This record gives sequence, C-alpha cells and structure tokens, in this order.
Amino acid sequence: MFSFLLILVLPFSWPTPSSSSANTHEDFLRCLSSSLASNDSSSISRLVYTHRSSNYTSVLESTIHNARFITSTSPRPLVIVTPLHVSHVQATIRCSKRHGLQLRTRSGGHDFEGVSYVSESEAPFVIVDLANLRSIDVDVENEVAWVQSGAIMGELYYAVAQKSRTLAFPGALCHGVAFGGMISGGGYGLLFRKYGLAADNVVDAEFIDVNGRILNRESMGEELFWAIRGGGGGSFGIVLSWKVKLVRVPEIVTVFSISRTLEQNVTQLLHRWQYIAGQFPDEMYSSITIATTNTTVDGRNLTVVATFTTMFLGRANELVPLIQNIFPELGLTIQDCNEMSFVESILVLGMLQNPNENLEILLDRSYRISFLVATPSFKSKSDYVKKPIPEIGFQGIWSQLLEPEARAATLNFVAYGGVMDEISESAVPFPHRKGNIYEISYNVRWPEEDNVNSQRYVSWMRKLYSYMTPYVSKSPREAYVNYRDLDIGKNNDDGHTSYAQASLWGRKYFKNNFNRLVKMKTRIDPENFFRHEQSIPPYFG
Repeated sequence: MFSFLLILVLPFSWPTPSSSSANTHEDFLRCLSSSLASNDSSSISRLVYTHRSSNYTSVLESTIHNARFITSTSPRPLVIVTPLHVSHVQATIRCSKRHGLQLRTRSGGHDFEGVSYVSESEAPFVIVDLANLRSIDVDVENEVAWVQSGAIMGELYYAVAQKSRTLAFPGALCHGVAFGGMISGGGYGLLFRKYGLAADNVVDAEFIDVNGRILNRESMGEELFWAIRGGGGGSFGIVLSWKVKLVRVPEIVTVFSISRTLEQNVTQLLHRWQYIAGQFPDEMYSSITIATTNTTVDGRNLTVVATFTTMFLGRANELVPLIQNIFPELGLTIQDCNEMSFVESILVLGMLQNPNENLEILLDRSYRISFLVATPSFKSKSDYVKKPIPEIGFQGIWSQLLEPEARAATLNFVAYGGVMDEISESAVPFPHRKGNIYEISYNVRWPEEDNVNSQRYVSWMRKLYSYMTPYVSKSPREAYVNYRDLDIGKNNDDGHTSYAQASLWGRKYFKNNFNRLVKMKTRIDPENFFRHEQSIPPYFG
C-alpha cells in the first residue's frame, strides 16, 4: 500500500503538484527505481511516498514538531524518500541532481522554522527522511558510541543507560530531538558546562557528499569534519552517523526546581542570579524558565512566575550548602532536592514523567508533553547576554508577558560558563563561548486552530525581541542556529545568495567562523545543490 503507483484521494487538502512538476517527479521516480533495482527490486514500495500514496500525509507529518507548517497552504514535497541504508541515500542524491529537484534532509523534524521539510521557494523538492536510519552501537569499554542521524536523543540515553549508570552523552535535554539535527548545530544540554557541546564530543562521522561519495573523518579531511560539527544541517551533504565520546557521570545526581512569582521577589532573584551564574561549579547545570500563571481559581489574577532549575553531578548534601553559600536568596533546603540517576534526570527535567516510572518512554518518538499538545504551533528566537540586565529591564519584560498573546509564552535562561569558557570559539563552528553569562530562548505558542491568527503571536514575539536589543550581545547580535529564526535573514530562492547578504544571518549564528564555513561550502558543493533558506552558500561574490 506504500507504492507510488497507488492512486488515492487524500482527505487533507494539500496543494497539488503542477503538470510540469508532475512530469519531473515521475522522471525522478523512474530514475530512483532504476537505481535501486539492482540492489533490491522491492525497496521502492517501502521507501517512497508521493501525493498518490495512502501514507504520504502521515509520513510527512510524523515528525513535524511545529504545527505552524501543517496548513492547507504549506508547500509540500513532491516525494518523500525514507532510506533504509546508504545506497538509498546515494540514489536519491544522484536522481535529485539529474532531474533538477531540490533536496531537504530531515532527521527529526524539530527544525524551528521547518526548513527541513518546507520550502519557501516554488521549486519542486524532495525530502530525505532519515527516521529509519537510527541504529545505536554503544561501546562501554572504549566509552564511545556510533549513532545514526535518525535516532532521537531518548534512544541514545536509553541505550547508554542499559549498559552503564556512570556513562552519558552531553546532548539535548529534549528526548524527542533527532541526533543528526541536534549535533549539526552544536547541541547543548545538562552536561555542557562540564563537557562542552555534543559537537565538541564527536570523533568521527559517516558522510555522503554531493557526488554520492561515502567519507569518514580521514577521507573528508579536517576542514570538512570541522564544518559539519556545528555548521548547521543541510549545507554540505548528509551525515548518516556520528561516532561520539561518552562521558563520566556519578551514579547519583541531584535535581531541584523552585518557583517564585513577582510577589515573591522574583525580579530581585533573577537580577542576583545573573551575577553568580558564572560561579557555579562545572558540575552544575542551571536554568530559569519564565512564564505567566494564574494565582486565583477564576483566572483573574495573572502574574509572572520563574522556575529555577538545577541538575548537579553529585549528592544533595554537597549541593545544598553550595547553593546556600552562593545563592542564599533562593532559600534552597534539602527537602527541595531529589536524588536520582542521570538518565532519570532527563525524564524529570524533560517533563516526561516521574523517575520511578519506566525508562521506555524515552524510546517513544511520538510522545508529546501535554502543553505541547495543547499549543503545538510556535515561534522562537534566541539571544546571548554578556552583561547583567538591570531590574528595570526585567520590569519591561513583565509588562509584555502579561499581554494576551503571551498566555503560552516562555523565556528560558541557561547559564553558560564552566568548560564553555575554556573551549576556543573556533574549535567547531558554534562560537558562543567565553564572555556569555547566559543564553535566552524566547518561545510563544498557540493552538493549531489559531494558525489563521498566527501573525498576532509572531508580532508579539518580534516586539519582545526588539525590546531586548539594549540588553543582549551586539555587533553581531548573536543567535543559536539550532533555534533557527528566519527573521534575522535568509537566502535567495534561486540559490545564488551573495556573501554580503548571507553574512547578515551567518555572522549572528557563527561570528567569524562564517567565513571558514563559506570557504568549505565553495570547495565541497560549489553549485549549491544542498541548500535551504539559511544554508551556508558558496562564494558568489
């Protein structure tokens, strides 16, 4: 029933392909079928989904995390290819090039602006969905693992935990993020102040270039290996798998979350936190989530609430006196702390469930936290703070959070420092290292049925972002590529973006590393086959 030969009227009203694009994709399918026939004549029916396939819509939407891009007017691919092994990826690249189709690579669909599965260009495109390429091989003795790009973080955390309570990987907190997309932009999480980014802990990779060659670290060379570890996905080729270092963690870690409202002096607590975040030991992950809450049953008394969250690589009796000494204003007590294994802290802080329940939830690729189900559409932005924000600055934030559009908005502050201060800005393309007190991510959500009014929420986000200008990094105003934001600039649809134009967004993500990325792109993919709205362009002048 998966065959592209099936003809079925889909219940969902997506745009239909034009006659010219229909011819193009039939030619593409013939090319793909011919390429695969010599290896596996039955593969095509299990790999390829078109508008005529009964499962096309379910496959397309299976890993889309932002319902803003699931509308009747959202551009959709002519074909979705779900490869089962390397040769399928090679064939897809070869046939896409031959028949003039753009290629989008999706490892998990977590891209904030949907560029891995939506195109603003009118050119027809194909999605290579790596969800089936998700094997994980953990080598406890050598403390390494090979992880395919389609695996989600939860699957890696689970696989490591089954073999060791004292090994982990410094990846993303969100269990549903796919490994390939996360690591291609840098990737930070609970362990990054101790061990650096996910990208800092890659030791090898299996990569397919624009000519279909399979390369590893030795054959691709150190410059390309540097570029793929944080230079953003979809620019240089397709990384099929990554060899990563595992890191040591204690058998027991400690977690706490303490919430305070405006009426409980949260403004003063936040102001103070900025000054002491850099004093936290490397073993501590510290973040603050800011939102609004109702303090009365009738919902008429809205206030701002900040939740101070910490994961500490040690026992509670070590953490409590440390916090009481550095940050006594928080009022932490031993009763606020919970001890657990590292993998259990992923469950708790990732808001999945209680640590005493089954770890198998980490393997559920379709699991959605309850508030994400209620408000699945969103717009996000990011900033880096190098000097403490004054209290008056926070007052301006509160007034905007109390506006109607911000009912499901959050700000997340994540403390930097630790080993991040010791790693060079040019070690990998991710440059946001020494000098940053913390990172801010801004998120505003709304129900899927309110997508027709999405502009009011996006406008609110842009207004808050503008307000924050005096308080964040400058020249450039830095941003995190894994929190992709097309507002800061994008490429031309024809694939011939000038260096000057691309620099507008490129330097915000990569600072001076952008030049080095452009040089590598010009060398590895001069015709700009691998491209999207914010892919690294070759040098066109």
